[in-house]
Parts: sequence; C-alpha cells; structure tokens
Amino acid sequence: EEGKWLHIIVEGIVEVIGRDAEGKEIRVCEFTVGDCVGELEFIYDHRTVADVRAKTAEVRSAKLHRAHFEMCMGPIVDLLKSHAGEDNKTYDYYNKSAKPQVLRPETPMG
Repeated sequence: EEGKWLHIIVEGIVEVIGRDAEGKEIRVCEFTVGDCVGELEFIYDHRTVADVRAKTAEVRSAKLHRAHFEMCMGPIVDLLKSHAGEDNKTYDYYNKSAKPQVLRPETPMG
C-alpha cells in the first residue's frame, strides 16, 4: 500500500517485518525513541515494503502526513536520498525490496 504517514517514535520499540521470497515473515530491524519509520517511502516515492508492529506494550509516535513532508522537505529530498539507506545495513531489506513505482500526488490535509 501507499505510505501516507511518517512516524517518529516518541515512546516504545517497534519492529519492522518483511517477507522472504516464499512470503514467510522475517524480522528486518527494530526502531526506538527518536527513530523515524516510513521516511524512505516518501524520499523514494515507493509503496511500503514491510510492516511495522509494536514490540513493547506501549508505543507512541508523532506522525507527519506525506503531503506535509513534501511541503517541508521537498527542497532537500536529494540530500536526504544521499544519506538514506545506501551505506546503512538497517535499510538493506528496503533497498532489495523496493521497486521503482510512481505514486500519485496527494493534496495536503486541511
């Protein structure tokens, strides 16, 4: 599905779950306070390639809609791309799973 939200973890731990070639769940990584989830889908304009689920009893996040991310970060997306994922093992699954896709632009929420 299309990623519509970027989440910044403010409490708790989440784990990222991908799927292998047979569709079996594989644990990709985990994120904790201060980490972002969903930013790569915005930066590279892809659909989501994994699921995120709570690992602790409580997880709280601040969320940012895709349209607002694009308004705020649009001018520096190329810089973000140069620092997002290529030399970071956390993003290996994403880099292997993401396929070039073009998503339709959304209008900002009112």
